[in-house]
Formats: sequence, C-alpha cells, structure tokens
Amino acid sequence: MRWESGYPIPSDKLIALSDIGFDVTYVLKGVNTPSAVLEPSKTDLVVVPQYDLAASAGGGALVIAEHPIARFDLSKRWLEQHNLHNKKLTIVPVRGDSMEQTLYDGDLTLVSLVDDLADAREGVCVLRFDDEIFVKRIQYDFKSKGYKVTSDNTAYSSFFVEVDDIESGRFTVLGRVERVLQRTKI
Repeated sequence: MRWESGYPIPSDKLIALSDIGFDVTYVLKGVNTPSAVLEPSKTDLVVVPQYDLAASAGGGALVIAEHPIARFDLSKRWLEQHNLHNKKLTIVPVRGDSMEQTLYDGDLTLVSLVDDLADAREGVCVLRFDDEIFVKRIQYDFKSKGYKVTSDNTAYSSFFVEVDDIESGRFTVLGRVERVLQRTKI
C-alpha cells in the first residue's frame, strides 16, 4: 500500500477511509484500535427492514406475507449524502431476469416507499398488480392517466396499466428503487 511504501496520504483520503470504517489509526501510527471504537454508535444508524416478499423481475411473485424478516442498519450520513434520509425505506430482493442490465436475480435493492402515486411517475419501481409484486420501469401517461410498464430485458413485452386498474386498487406503485445494496452478478 502507499503508506507502507513511505508515501504520504492526503488528509481527504484519510477522511474517506475513515468514513467507510477503515482504521486510520493504523495508517497514522501503525497500531490497530479496538474494533469498538470503529463501530458507529446506534444514533448514527437508521434501521431499514426487509419484508417477506420479493419483487419479481419476470412473470410476477405472489405475495404470501409482508412481515419484516430482517433489518439493515444504514448510516445516517450515507443516507443524507444520497438524499434518502427523509424517506421511508425498505429492502426488497429481486427475483427473475426481466430487468437484467439494471437489476439481476438475487439483487437486494433499497426502495423508498411512496404514499402518493404522483411521487413515482417514472423510473425503476416496485409495483403491485393484484397479488403480485413486480420490479419494472414505469412511465406515467398524463393523457390516459395510466402507466406504461417495461422491462429492461428486451425478451419481455411491455404492457399498459389502464386508469380503471389504478382506481379499482388492482394496481399501485409501492416504491422507487433507489440503489442496489448487494449485487449478485458482476
């Protein structure tokens, strides 16, 4: 490494290393600090639940239950840097290949939940149609008040969700995919 070869490290690089949890005391003094010092305090973390569901990037995944099954502790600072600190977040795994090149089977996505459909009119979103959960790319059509729903994998056909399906409650946008937290393929 650079510091082991006797070259100095700029202070901004040390700050960046420290932000991701690297022990900069080792770099500066050659000694490791106790791991407790490196762990963020509970007040520096935001708990984000993962529910017992998966968003299908394919033919649809039947929702059996929507109970939290896991939790992820995310840094408040990281959330602020990505403008996610004031959003209601959840972790949703992706199943299937219809969004490949953007999302892959097994990816864990960070999703901001929406209460108002006007907050998610385009982009890659988690959708519910009847009892199935999908992750697809959507585009709202103001004229017809419906959504064009597409897959990034061209092997899958797009479809249009009519206003009747929205008003009847058969279709809704649950949230917007903000980030991939864990990628299964490179």
